[in-house]
Amino acid sequence: MKRELIQNTKVQPYTSGEAVERNGFLSAILGAKIGTAGTLTLTITHSDDNAEFVAVPDRLVFPETPAAKDKPGEYTTDALEVDDVVNIDIDLVGLKNYIKIAVSGDAAANTTLALALGDKNVQPV
Repeated sequence: MKRELIQNTKVQPYTSGEAVERNGFLSAILGAKIGTAGTLTLTITHSDDNAEFVAVPDRLVFPETPAAKDKPGEYTTDALEVDDVVNIDIDLVGLKNYIKIAVSGDAAANTTLALALGDKNVQPV
């Protein structure tokens, strides 16, 4: 394993709506093991002070599927089955220091989440 991966990635269990200090990380992957069939909808909000969170205006936060013009910072998956494992890419460039990812939809119940933060803006020597 490259040291770049070890020193530049942070992986943690995640609970929907929990505030995370991204602390210079430029991208993230939300991993989910689906507990109930259906779709997942992710909505990202951000804050400078971990107190007042506002909607993310960026339609390209989810690079694989840009958000609709009227729903920036939001992404809905295709239908998922129980025990599916999905990874959802998130671009954090331009977001404030604290983020929250609200996970909703039919598949949100009994779903296990993990958040991986990567692309640290300061590389080790």
